Amino acid sequence: MQAATAAIMIRTGESGLSRIEGASAVVLAGGQSRRFGRSKAHALLGGTPLIGHVLEPLRRLFDDVTVVANEPAGYACFDVDVVADILQGAGALGGLLTGLVHSRYDHCFVVACDMPFLNPALIRRILGASRGRDVVVPVRERRPQPLHARYCRRCIPHIYRSIQKERFRIVDFYPDVVVEEVTEGAWRAVDPDATSFMNVNSPEDFERAAIWLAQRGTRSSGEILVEKEATPR
Repeated sequence: MQAATAAIMIRTGESGLSRIEGASAVVLAGGQSRRFGRSKAHALLGGTPLIGHVLEPLRRLFDDVTVVANEPAGYACFDVDVVADILQGAGALGGLLTGLVHSRYDHCFVVACDMPFLNPALIRRILGASRGRDVVVPVRERRPQPLHARYCRRCIPHIYRSIQKERFRIVDFYPDVVVEEVTEGAWRAVDPDATSFMNVNSPEDFERAAIWLAQRGTRSSGEILVEKEATPR
């Protein structure tokens, strides 16, 4: 797919919600959910599939949203573009490659399907970072968060080479590209509780997420976090 090269723009509509133009969103849903024991993406959290909590704020922010999955037919009900992995057996790195290849725009916000409490203000901050970077990634406790980051299609050949060398961690290709880190101080200004990085890897994680959601009512994560948005200090 030939990606559009328009600059990323953040515009505020009549509803007051800022949309991100000129960038795509990619949700990786190809994991095997070994620790969880069943498909995480379809597990009901507060009555909504886990991936639904991820997709809702992304639909509000982006006009191009794609899910990368091993079995695309299982995601038809979510009314988004769904594509299968280009390369099998390459894990999340292969999913990232697939998402970039199929994206409409040069820049993509990439997130895992098991991170249900996305913060739109943080996503905008990541997408609004320097245009000349190949990767913009938040760092938490000195560790990059590669499944909540911005990637440019310039990364594609480097990802291919990493896979060919059987280096399957996403961060393995970072030394080959230009990376900008979003410091913990910067992202905590808009997400002080780090809920953006709360992921569901196990049944215990799922229970914690359910409790967190119940404490804030039965509304979806997108609705909760839109209310909390504020201009960074």
